Amino acid sequence: MKSAPVIQNVRGVKIYPPNHKRVQKLLANESAPEIHGDKVWYSSYFIMDYLEANPPEPKTTILDIGCGWGALSIFCVKKYQARVTGVDADKHVFPLLQLHAKLNNVNVGSKVSRYEDLTPEFLAKQKLIVGGDICFWDELVDPLHALIKNALAAGVERIVIADPGRPPFLRLARRCRRLHHGKLRQVKVTAPRKNDGYLLIIENFD
Repeated sequence: MKSAPVIQNVRGVKIYPPNHKRVQKLLANESAPEIHGDKVWYSSYFIMDYLEANPPEPKTTILDIGCGWGALSIFCVKKYQARVTGVDADKHVFPLLQLHAKLNNVNVGSKVSRYEDLTPEFLAKQKLIVGGDICFWDELVDPLHALIKNALAAGVERIVIADPGRPPFLRLARRCRRLHHGKLRQVKVTAPRKNDGYLLIIENFD
């Protein structure tokens, strides 16, 4: 008899494997995610490790952009009692986010939006912005940079973006190093498996 897929527990976050029947049910219907929202992408773990070494204050307001299944959002709620809003351009990821929030017994806010459409008023309510694996196309560089500029102007204290090192992300990182004192840091993780990549860290000095 075939055994059921095992639910992972990574850094205190329970995550369904993509072949779990509950995930498959959501992925199989006509509302399945359209913008690479078919799994938890690895850069979320880079940010989790960074936050463990550089923890936000309890109950910090955090915006998780390109949140996908919400593993990073859930981590921030469980670990830091943060008030988290997950943002994604693909409305179809949110049933998967809520599936994982329920599995982990937490609440995560959600907002459908493209990067460039997040208003200054909304950004001003956030202290920290995080995002993993969100700069994978060339056409995402300018909208993400616009978000970063608007967030800094609105008073967001810190922005942390992670990526395995795709060319569009590195272009964004170079621009942010030049214009916003951004720091590019090489990182690696060993769990749930070995992987390496980069963190772009931007702190608001204004």
